[in-house]
Amino acid sequence: MGATLDQLRAFHAVVTEGSFAAAGKRLHRVPSAITYLIQGLEEQLGISLFEKDGRRSVLSEAGRNILEHAREVLEASERLEKRVEQLRDGWEPELLVVVDGALPQQGLIRSLRRFAEPDVPTRLRLEVEYQEGVIDRFHSMRAHLGLCLGFRGDGDERGFECRPLRPLEFVLVARWDHPLAKGHATADRRMPHAELITRDSSPKFQQTFKPSFEGSKTTVFLSDFYSKRAALIGGAGYGWIPRHFVQTDLEEGVLVLLDAEPHSWLYEPQIISRKGEILGRGARLFIEHLNNEV
Repeated sequence: MGATLDQLRAFHAVVTEGSFAAAGKRLHRVPSAITYLIQGLEEQLGISLFEKDGRRSVLSEAGRNILEHAREVLEASERLEKRVEQLRDGWEPELLVVVDGALPQQGLIRSLRRFAEPDVPTRLRLEVEYQEGVIDRFHSMRAHLGLCLGFRGDGDERGFECRPLRPLEFVLVARWDHPLAKGHATADRRMPHAELITRDSSPKFQQTFKPSFEGSKTTVFLSDFYSKRAALIGGAGYGWIPRHFVQTDLEEGVLVLLDAEPHSWLYEPQIISRKGEILGRGARLFIEHLNNEV
């Protein structure tokens, strides 16, 4: 067999991303290039890895058997690449970091600027996700670091090395003229009003119904906190949001804290890596810089 790593990566990406187009996006290739790699792999192996199910391509029985071995080869190749990197000067070619979009962005932007300086050879790549989506991406993309809202305990049970960041405050707010803005926002008073919720970007979210945090009969799911802030300012409902997103709005009286118990909640964000994994110079620089900024 003469299968190449590029072919195996394309095969694995099609399976994990769900389509040839999505695999091309992940690998920064056009879909036709992914098709060419898959066809070449099938010719090398002498089997069909996919079969048609209506208009969709799904794994064949042979493809499912090959997938496990392809993963083993790719993981072994990745371990070899990492070992070579560590044996050289310690700089990673690329540092992949998955970030929870709730965290302040200013420190991350300054980190991007630091990695753009000529004395840092490592390319920095940031992926923004939300809640459990951070952990999903951390695993599926084999990221070096993850910035998440935190775990109970120290993360050992999930195989993580955890480094604390500054606490992150969420506040429960609505527009100044929203019906809940005056008086005590009891559960009964909240019930008729829409609660705005930032969507968990994990695929598991699509499969599991998540009720309102506060007991409202109507929930509106938004893709990020920027659209959530816009909806709050527009008076579409009420909801939890990191204070740093709305501090100016609170100071100007556009939004108000609800008279509810609680109306403030502290998360303990953490930088995570795989337990026992040796971090390169780029990862160590990122952590050092972030600790000084976030």
